[in-house]
Amino acid sequence: MENMMTETPDNTNNRPVSLKQLAEELGFHTSSVRKAVVRRGFTPFRLSEDKNKPLFLRCEDAELFKHQIENERNNSVVSGISISPSRISGVYFIEVPSYEGTIRVKIGWSDNLSDRLSTYRTIIPDLRIKAVWQTTDAWCERAALKCAERKGRRVHQELFEFEDIESVLMELTDLFSKMGMENKHHELLRNTQHTNAPDALTRAGDF
Repeated sequence: MENMMTETPDNTNNRPVSLKQLAEELGFHTSSVRKAVVRRGFTPFRLSEDKNKPLFLRCEDAELFKHQIENERNNSVVSGISISPSRISGVYFIEVPSYEGTIRVKIGWSDNLSDRLSTYRTIIPDLRIKAVWQTTDAWCERAALKCAERKGRRVHQELFEFEDIESVLMELTDLFSKMGMENKHHELLRNTQHTNAPDALTRAGDF
C-alpha cells in the first residue's frame, strides 16, 4: 500500500509585515514610517485590539509600498509636498558659528523641525537656517549626509566643515529638487508668521 503524503501549503509568504520591519528595510525613522505608509494610500492594522501592539501591512501591500519607495528614490515617482505650519518634518541645513570664528554646517532630519530648531537656537542664538526640505522620509537625511561627506569634512555626527558652503547648498538643493522637494524655508517662514506661531522658524529669517 502506497503511503499517501499530503503537502500543507506554506503561508509564510502571506504573513503580514510589521511597519518596524519595513522601517528597518527601507531606512525610515520608526516615528515616520506610519505616515509614509498612510500617505501613499495603504492602511496599517494591528493583529489585536490592543492599541499598544505593533502595526502591520498585508504582505502584498508591503511589497507594493517597498516598490513605490524604490521608484521614488529612483526619481520614477515625484510626489507633491503640502505645507503645514505645525509639526513639520524634514531635512535642515544650518550654519553654526564656532568659537574659533569658523562657520560650520549642521545637516540632519527631524520629525518636528520647530522643536528641533528651537532647541538649537536656545544653545546657539546666532545660528542661520539656510534651507529646509520638507519630507516625512528620514532616509533623505542619509542622502544629504553622504553628499556632505563627499564635499567636506565631518567634524561630529551632523556637523561639517566646507571650503565652499554655498556650493554644497546648491548641490543639495539640486539633489532634493530631483526628488520633487524644494527649499521650503521662506515659505514655511511666511506661513508661521501668518499664524503667529512662536517657534524657531519665525525667528530664523536672518539671511
